[in-house]
Amino acid sequence: MIQSDYMAQAIAAARLGAGLTYRNPLVGAVIVKNDRVLAVGHHVGFGHAHAEVDAYQHVTHPEDVIGSTMYVTLEPCSHYGKTPPCAHQLVRWGVKEVYVAQQDPNPLVGGKGIAYLREHGVQIHVGLMETVARQLNRAYNFYYEYQRPLVTVKVAQSLDGKLSLNDGKRTYLTDMVANADVDHLRATQQAILIGSQTAIDDDPRLLVKERVAYPPVRVLLDRRNRVSHTSRLWQTNEAPLWHFVTGKESTKGIEDKDTRRTFKTSEWSIDKVIQTLSDQGVQSVLVEGGAHIQDAFLRVGLVDQLIIYQVPEIFGGRSLASFASRADSMRMRFTPVTIEKCGNATKMAFIRPSLAADWGLD
Repeated sequence: MIQSDYMAQAIAAARLGAGLTYRNPLVGAVIVKNDRVLAVGHHVGFGHAHAEVDAYQHVTHPEDVIGSTMYVTLEPCSHYGKTPPCAHQLVRWGVKEVYVAQQDPNPLVGGKGIAYLREHGVQIHVGLMETVARQLNRAYNFYYEYQRPLVTVKVAQSLDGKLSLNDGKRTYLTDMVANADVDHLRATQQAILIGSQTAIDDDPRLLVKERVAYPPVRVLLDRRNRVSHTSRLWQTNEAPLWHFVTGKESTKGIEDKDTRRTFKTSEWSIDKVIQTLSDQGVQSVLVEGGAHIQDAFLRVGLVDQLIIYQVPEIFGGRSLASFASRADSMRMRFTPVTIEKCGNATKMAFIRPSLAADWGLD
């Protein structure tokens, strides 16, 4: 096998940790000696063994690791966290050569693991299959490189770009297949955000049906404190609920009880909300709010990914349009990623053009 084949194995192994690593990245590792794979491992879960350690634990004879080569999708850590530093472990085990697909963007690691290994005589090669490896952790990479969460806006609309009929009732657009796809999209996020009007009109719970180890935080933008505490959002405790309201005094965050938190300041803006979520360590946000929330994110340039579920119907008339507000019109270009049939809808994914190269789409 050639070097890229071993790294491809590591990348495949990394995907086994999907949904389990929370704010840690997906990582895979392969230990090779004399053209023979000794073991394959992956980061098995938040607070549990990292990929390098998991691979080592699967080696039949640990002494075989002496003089071996390791292929790992992300730079081995060099700091003490929930687990000991992997870079230190590699040196202790006697690994002589390491191929790293991507340097870790987290400043706690950022080059330090690579430097430690080099300083201790380990041969290091960085960049093998980096573009492919980066796709494992798009939100993680984005969070540390841009110092804010990756923001995805999800829209379900008619052919003429309408969110709902103007009949005073909730309009259901997508079928069970498309709804299941939306649920999976939610399950990949660390936060789901809506505004007060959506909370009042739809009374959603914003829970994920798919089994996940860490349910996404439900974020409610409710500046005027309009949403009743008898709503399903407040009556459901299966996932954290963070309530953003305005008040006379500014606080970083007030612990309420269990999974509920209230964030209060004199005035909220979209920028300030996203900065607050970033300060709390949230790496990805799915915006499911209505037209005004969608438009507000677009206007401040905080739409990184746009996912549209478009149904083959025309609503016409005064039906509510997506991204609608009373502000002046604007124009923003996106790069198409995928277009596919999804139940009764056509699912279309777009990203900001500046992300195309990093996502391997240029």
